[in-house]
Amino acid sequence: MLRRRSALFGALVACAVTSGLVTSALGDVPEISGPGAVAAPAQISPAVASVDLVTVFNTGGELSPAVRDRVMAAAAVGRAPAVVGRGFTAGLWRVGRNGATAKQASQPGWAFPMGVTALPIDAIGVAMGRANAGIITSGQVLISASAAAVDGLAQGDVLEFWTPEGSLVALTVGRVAPDAEVLGAEVVMSIEQAASLGATVDTRVLIFGQFDRNTLDAALNGQGLLTDSKVRVRRSWDPADPDNTVGIVHTKEVFGEFDYDHLGILNNTSGWVGMNAGWVSTYLPAARTYPTGIRARCHIGIQDALSTSLQQVADAGLSWAIDVANTNSYGGCGIGLARFSRIGIAVGTISRHSWAMAIDMNTSTNCQGCVPRLDCRVVQIFRANGFAWGGNFLTPDGMHFEWVGEPRHQMAYPSKYCPNPVTATPTQRVQSIAENRATFFAGDGLAIDLLDH
Repeated sequence: MLRRRSALFGALVACAVTSGLVTSALGDVPEISGPGAVAAPAQISPAVASVDLVTVFNTGGELSPAVRDRVMAAAAVGRAPAVVGRGFTAGLWRVGRNGATAKQASQPGWAFPMGVTALPIDAIGVAMGRANAGIITSGQVLISASAAAVDGLAQGDVLEFWTPEGSLVALTVGRVAPDAEVLGAEVVMSIEQAASLGATVDTRVLIFGQFDRNTLDAALNGQGLLTDSKVRVRRSWDPADPDNTVGIVHTKEVFGEFDYDHLGILNNTSGWVGMNAGWVSTYLPAARTYPTGIRARCHIGIQDALSTSLQQVADAGLSWAIDVANTNSYGGCGIGLARFSRIGIAVGTISRHSWAMAIDMNTSTNCQGCVPRLDCRVVQIFRANGFAWGGNFLTPDGMHFEWVGEPRHQMAYPSKYCPNPVTATPTQRVQSIAENRATFFAGDGLAIDLLDH
């Protein structure tokens, strides 16, 4: 939920690189512009493409030991390998290329948000290929081809990430891999590399390999995981969900990349921190009034879709279903600051409200974790205009709509709340297994409470 309040800023952490883990490999070097050449995507191995994937996580972000143990027990019965993994936002301070600085955040202690998927080496080898596992084993990291393009990165680049203590860890890009090969992740690294960045909290169990799907489902059900309201099971063969959200790389592609006060989070109890003023002035104009009377400050990229949605709500005689006063006081899209949700003490994930690509409405009657009370006709109008709804997130968030850029009102899916009344099956988009796999980890790095699918 957005609250109209000022962020609490702590003292800016000095940009002195300490030797707590790995010292910066760049030093003071001249600046260069433009990304390097991106390696041509390699063919995806048929063996990798045939691997099934199941990820299990729970509310709150941090994986609970009880859920972990239940998933591991189910995987053992289903004769499927399983490991614990981590998804989080890493703060990228600087990129070095051939002895020069290719990219750097605008202020000391600031960073570009990058979504990280961290897994044990054996899981990377099976799910993403042995060659990619070899890159990680050598101490380097993987970048997806789309991430390389949007972030301006290339093979051989040295990435400097902030640790919670204010030191820098340098990791080298060992390969730019096809998106589908790294399952849509922005950055892939080992559990040990993640720990060096301060990311020590497990967030998921990954089941992977070739196994009998029905046997595994029965085992998961036997552990109560398919009916537990605080647990979400996602499979690589699941159908398209109308309320699935877009990943961090695609978010940057559409709405632009910014840097933000990454180290300021440590001294900030509100979760809101400063973000790049140039990005704000370009993409986030002053609040404007939309149909139904909602006044909100939203990214220019969603203004038309939001206007259309609210006008259709009014035309349908449903204006009464939106509490304008509440929305204008406690809802809205963004406030020109970045929102960071912590996972544990040291690290966390960045919210889509940082991009002002989502809007909260009727916050008092649709609080996070509450049974949604928004009129389903409003939900369907927003889905038709390219928004996903938060009412079916793992932690229900009925106030929340966020841009996904495609109509979602004709997707047949057993949603718990406000399922689509599908009337045009021939036009329904069907998500293939290949597409599902290619975005499996795309959401890593975005706020857990907004990614519970």
